[in-house]
Amino acid sequence: MKLNANTDFLYRALIYVALHRERLVTAREIAEAYGLSHNHISKVCQELIRHGFLTAQRGRGGGVQLARKPEEIRLGELLYLGETKPKVVDCENGIGGACRIAPACRLQGFFAQAQRAFLEVMNSHTLDEVISQPKLAPLFDPPASK
Repeated sequence: MKLNANTDFLYRALIYVALHRERLVTAREIAEAYGLSHNHISKVCQELIRHGFLTAQRGRGGGVQLARKPEEIRLGELLYLGETKPKVVDCENGIGGACRIAPACRLQGFFAQAQRAFLEVMNSHTLDEVISQPKLAPLFDPPASK
């Protein structure tokens, strides 16, 4: 299943914030850490705030932080924030319009079943499981000076 870039950025931003729970982090910091557009990450942070994953503090020294504990955030919760009615295959509105065989085809049911299984797997894991990987946090450490 292919997700859009916005969904990818949602996960990345949340992972970064979760790895830096001891302080507020800025959208600019997140963008620089991943080499992504500050504008995109700002929008993603706003979306995460709107949906209750992050809280924000405005002004000088402001930033974002987790609104919930990492072990309370199911990965499936974020899946479709950045997606508009995702389907593995859209038999009704696909390329060229509705598929001619859709009324008699069982394939769309199989795709729907696969999508439900994907969501079930994502909901069975938490953000805490992602950030508890010991090799992850050091990837954001500044390079050692020579």
